Amino acid sequence: MSEGPAARAPLLVGGRHLSGALVLGLDTCTRWLHVALVGGDGRLLASHGEEVRTHTTRVLASMDRVLRQAGRDRGELAGLGIVTGPGSFTGLRVGISTALGLQSALALPVFGMGSLEALARAVAWEGDGLALLDARRSEVYVQGFRRAGAAVSALGPPLALSPADAAERAASAAWAVGDGVPLVGGWKASCRLLAEVPNLAVPAAVHAWEALLEGRRREPLAPLYVRAPDVRSPG
Repeated sequence: MSEGPAARAPLLVGGRHLSGALVLGLDTCTRWLHVALVGGDGRLLASHGEEVRTHTTRVLASMDRVLRQAGRDRGELAGLGIVTGPGSFTGLRVGISTALGLQSALALPVFGMGSLEALARAVAWEGDGLALLDARRSEVYVQGFRRAGAAVSALGPPLALSPADAAERAASAAWAVGDGVPLVGGWKASCRLLAEVPNLAVPAAVHAWEALLEGRRREPLAPLYVRAPDVRSPG
């Protein structure tokens, strides 16, 4: 007779039992700095979001703040989820370098999630929709997704489009989310809209927690830029 879930030994990751695992989520892709802590049952324990001029001086302090809210510390973490873009080029570099530093210092597995996928997973609306971020330079980052229950699947790659080009996709969307929504016209009256950026660290943390639980292999961590950086080195 096979053992039921309650009878199985808890999984171990780096010597930590997943039955009580803590996973931290981090998002530095936009002007917002988002942090979230998910517990061993996949439940949100604490979160923090603040608008920042620069992520560099705030990221570690914000992470420790969330851990203190839950009465925990970095040494108890079993994994880390990081939002990998597209978004702010400087913010992405700060977030990924922080994640890699924690990976090395604490021997943590790190899992990445795209910012547009995180947006799509932050809302529970069914059907085909769009995730949009303000990309500056008169463009929006946009990607289509289909949600059916808890399953979210991408309908194509992330793109940097003009608002006019993005509006061609808006006409058929059942929902849309992100700070790029107000930049795009053509939404039908029945389309559900959330014209802001929710805490993207939450879906990133849940994604990492699920990846640990399922024993998924980690992929190399790299920023997703979609377009060339705004500032280039001379020569």
